[in-house]
Amino acid sequence: METFRTISMAEDATVFNRAFPGFVPLPNATPFCMLQVYRFLRDAIPDVSDAVWTWKRLCQTGYDIEIVNASSDVARRRAERLLRELDERVNGGDRGMDGLMDVFLGSLFTYGAAALEIVLSQSRETIADVVPVDVWTVRFRRENGALQPYQVHDGEEIALPRERFIYVGMDRDGTNPYGRSMLRSIPFVVKIQQRLMEDMAKATHNAGWSKLHVTYAPEERQRGESAEAYERRIGGNFDALRSKLSGLETDQNLVTYDNVRVAVIQGNQSAQVFYENHKAIEEQVITGMHLMPILLGRNYGTTETYGTAQFEIINRQVETVNRNIKRILERLYNFELALMWGEAEARVHMRTNRTVDVLKEANARAKEIANAAALRDQGFLDHAAAARLLGIDAEG
Repeated sequence: METFRTISMAEDATVFNRAFPGFVPLPNATPFCMLQVYRFLRDAIPDVSDAVWTWKRLCQTGYDIEIVNASSDVARRRAERLLRELDERVNGGDRGMDGLMDVFLGSLFTYGAAALEIVLSQSRETIADVVPVDVWTVRFRRENGALQPYQVHDGEEIALPRERFIYVGMDRDGTNPYGRSMLRSIPFVVKIQQRLMEDMAKATHNAGWSKLHVTYAPEERQRGESAEAYERRIGGNFDALRSKLSGLETDQNLVTYDNVRVAVIQGNQSAQVFYENHKAIEEQVITGMHLMPILLGRNYGTTETYGTAQFEIINRQVETVNRNIKRILERLYNFELALMWGEAEARVHMRTNRTVDVLKEANARAKEIANAAALRDQGFLDHAAAARLLGIDAEG
């Protein structure tokens, strides 16, 4: 039988690489050390940290597990128990599956990729653990027409088991297996933002705040007073006045003779235009993180219609990410159930974020149901087709 293969070539499949296969590079030949830079930006820059945190929370909608095709009620109950135990066991027992998904999403929105490894029990009949893999150590090499994952650790190349290694790359580019981080587009902008903040701090410090300016006019020299005694008396009065001023509380007043004048020196802060400049840079960071200003604590007076449209687009991305998570969870759960006596399968249903206007969504859904029911009653659709029209699995 003839073996078919693609005629097109991958971007990295050069003559040299076919003779001496090396690791597939990141898109645009980005150095792998940039992955560590992304982590630094996430941990050190407030806007970036908040953006990653917000994306994680948006995607953590929760999910429900449905046991289907169970051979008996006993098999169903046993499957439910096995999956509960698996949820508690994975991630080394650290918050179980919820903790594992939190780490997974944090990696996905920081590096543009996330990886997991399935660890089998000693009998190889069940999953002992599922652990996260540091994606900045993961490399891919093309071997025998397939992508073989490796982990580069302490100068050593460790081949990872393809059948038990899960890698998700977000916004992949062509044949490149790695994901693309959202943070790739903002290091230059973040550099300008932090430089602007530093300049603003220096300028504000230099301009200063309102201060008291005290002027002391020495008394006239008394008759018969020597020059040395006069100098000592004036110096003593000046030192006493300075001592009183240095210990003056905020709510205390200064009472002096008319040879002491007190004036206020105002710090000129009105000429600074840092806010508009910083806002322009800030908007570039928000755009690079694919979020809307309100989700990062900014309010630029966006209209309700525009804000609703932005939130709908964000929810589309949430649904895209959660479809990947759904497939991963079903793979893990069904692997756990594969060797169970009796038959059962797991189906994961991801929950969704509530819309801006819950009442409007409910009314629209009610009209969809009414229209589908009318089409069924008039004989245009059968019951199963009407259910599919509403996104309902009639067979389940």
